[in-house]
Amino acid sequence: MNERFRVLQRQPRRISITLSYHVHEALLTRSEEEGRSVSNLCAFLLEDALRDQQRTLVPASASMNSGNSTHAAARVKMRGF
Repeated sequence: MNERFRVLQRQPRRISITLSYHVHEALLTRSEEEGRSVSNLCAFLLEDALRDQQRTLVPASASMNSGNSTHAAARVKMRGF
């Protein structure tokens, strides 16, 4: 695989989601308080939640993994967000 193709694969991706009125208002208020866009705040919150989840899954799996059996949490790859 050439280097240009690998760089293109790492480009940010866009998604669309549907939020309730109250969640959108809360995000809008917080984004204004923090001086960032709603999109940037959502990306930050999702990345932070994934980081927290990985911190809790990976250490717990080390003690649960024995022999040849591989616990699902042990297969979680740590990725830089």
